[in-house]
Amino acid sequence: MVFKDESSEDTSSLPYMHSTSSTDGLNQEGQNCGFVEWVDHQWPPTMQNALLKLWAMVEDSKSARVNDNLESSFTIHHLTEEKNKLEANYDKLVQDVHELMSFQEDRVVDFRYLQDNLTYQQQCRSELVADMKAQMAKKDAEFEKLKQNYEVLLNLTRAQATVIQNLKLKHIKDKQLLSEDKMNLELKNAELTKSEEKLTQEKLELKLQIAELMKAEEKLKEKIKGIQAILEK
Repeated sequence: MVFKDESSEDTSSLPYMHSTSSTDGLNQEGQNCGFVEWVDHQWPPTMQNALLKLWAMVEDSKSARVNDNLESSFTIHHLTEEKNKLEANYDKLVQDVHELMSFQEDRVVDFRYLQDNLTYQQQCRSELVADMKAQMAKKDAEFEKLKQNYEVLLNLTRAQATVIQNLKLKHIKDKQLLSEDKMNLELKNAELTKSEEKLTQEKLELKLQIAELMKAEEKLKEKIKGIQAILEK
């Protein structure tokens, strides 16, 4: 079984393994290909798998160490930058103190002046903190107002959706009612048409009856005239 030798550091910790460049008679003169192989007989698959797992654990440990070193390097870089900033601030402070001492080298430093300076710095810091708090409160108020506007807009959108849905339902219902009314009107029109036809038929029959009555009246008049003529004779 053959493994690739990736690190001399790791292969030195594994027993029963050596480089093919050793004097075991397995490698003749020539280029070392960087492989290692077992000295003793081939191990069983379970032991080989265990060794592979150990090898993987070693590789994982190396990777973890690399990641830790990388994180440590980032941390060190950040701390170095902070240290440089602090040193620059310290140098500036030292320079200011030297300038102050040079300016007052013939005079006694007035403690009240230093106290006033510290008080002024504290006041500036307090004003800066108060200003930042006011800005944060303003941002919070603006965010709360935007949140309220969003909720109002969301409620309006929901209300509009409800109104549109109700209008659609009402339109469908009105359409159904119109269809029913139209159907009822058509039925009534059909009934009226039938009634009109019936009335027309009855009117026609009535005209025929009137015509027959008029004929009967004419006949009756002729009979009366005949009777009168007989009576006159």
